[in-house]
Amino acid sequence: MAAPSETKELYGIKQNGEMCFSAKELEFLAEDEMIEIIPRFSFQEIGLLSGSIGPFQPMVPVQVPLWLALKLHERQMCKVQLPAWLHHDELVERKREEEAEKENKYLTPIEFHYQEIATILFRRAPDSFAGQEGNSRIQVKDIEELRDSKIHTSLRDLEQYTPAVKIANVSAMEINKIRPFLVQALNRFRTLKEAEDQFGESSQTVIDSQDGGL
Repeated sequence: MAAPSETKELYGIKQNGEMCFSAKELEFLAEDEMIEIIPRFSFQEIGLLSGSIGPFQPMVPVQVPLWLALKLHERQMCKVQLPAWLHHDELVERKREEEAEKENKYLTPIEFHYQEIATILFRRAPDSFAGQEGNSRIQVKDIEELRDSKIHTSLRDLEQYTPAVKIANVSAMEINKIRPFLVQALNRFRTLKEAEDQFGESSQTVIDSQDGGL
């Protein structure tokens, strides 16, 4: 096993000396995402900084921020509806699509905060999964591992000089994981390029001096 100094926590504040978000910070950001609930109460429209939500009527679906859905769920004032992509059958299909694209390392389009939202709902609203929580956890984990494998393979394939790196359809948590590597790698590429440019300028100066002495 690697020494603590060699292996950093995956979701720590620092990875290899680079600043990253913690898992809790990313979950906090994800709680602004909208989700559908079935209210068990009546109330007028509510104005928030992000816009108005409601009105609320019993058994009438309404979209609210995830953080509010969780608060209402804790007070048994609503039922949280799973996002369509988090239903077990959809997760199975998403996993199949990721496996089909494994060879070309293509990441399929996915919700930006899929890991955070899934984790939050597993922890705080498990009853929303209608008895499929365990199976859904496995599917989400499998999807995460498939995508991580593709990302790591893509990063290993970086050429010696890469002024920019483009990996499409990356989620928030995935960006957070690879940020330290990308920052350090691109800094090294820049340093090497600057050294190469300086060497080229020095060589040209020597050649010019020799030509002038002829």
